[in-house]
Amino acid sequence: MTDKFLEALGVVIRDQIIMKNSVEVNELGTFKPFHYNQKQEKRADGTNVMLPPKDTIEFTSAKKG
Repeated sequence: MTDKFLEALGVVIRDQIIMKNSVEVNELGTFKPFHYNQKQEKRADGTNVMLPPKDTIEFTSAKKG
């Protein structure tokens, strides 16, 4: 694969993830957007901290034979 192809593939995957779509690449796997809601966490020192919501990408590899 050439550098230009890989760069273009990255742009397509990024654009689809931004639009909240999954992207499946044959024989590689699937990229999916995932949203974590805001949550409260209790720290070891006893203080409570609010963690902001965040969007991430989950990757599931293609299963091989």
